[in-house]
Amino acid sequence: MKERPILFSGPMVRAILEGRKTITRRVLKLQDYDGGNCYETRDGILRDILSLCPYGIPGDRLWVRETWADPCGKRIPVYRADEATAYQNVKWRPSIFMPRWASRITLEITRVRVERLQDITEKDAISEGVLSSDYDKTYRYAFSVLWDSINGPKYPWSDNPWVWVIDLRYSDLDDWIASFEEELNCGLWNGGKTVKAYETNTGTMGGE
Repeated sequence: MKERPILFSGPMVRAILEGRKTITRRVLKLQDYDGGNCYETRDGILRDILSLCPYGIPGDRLWVRETWADPCGKRIPVYRADEATAYQNVKWRPSIFMPRWASRITLEITRVRVERLQDITEKDAISEGVLSSDYDKTYRYAFSVLWDSINGPKYPWSDNPWVWVIDLRYSDLDDWIASFEEELNCGLWNGGKTVKAYETNTGTMGGE
């Protein structure tokens, strides 16, 4: 079993925590793939296409990187996805710089496949964690809008690129609960409405 990091936006983190997101689609960089079981690499070797997935194989784990902060300076991270107005005077750190110790979500890969982006079904679009009510249309349409907001410049929905389709299982709910309790102990969360300000010895607020 291997572990690798994976980035998720705030809305998708919330979808994972709420149990709405169990699938993710990521661009297949090998866009000359012909749809078969094998892919010929640059050195002329035929490889099982699934063995080339950079995210792993069934049984591997993905730890989620998200926008975060450590205002206490004691390795008690908080997460921007939890609530837009819950944290004040916090200097947020980009998800790409999240270290392993700060990640609260670990996902187990249960299945990997390759398909064209537009082959997504309505059922799979629901499992992607999107909300159709955002656009008053189908879940599939909502997913296409989400996709273009992230990948549009290089791999737009209209181009129908090849994608990795990765089924996921959220496996550490207990760890998330423990992390949330640590936030309470640190005084960072107060009913989702107000946050205590923190002062360092120099009088800086919020761990800046």
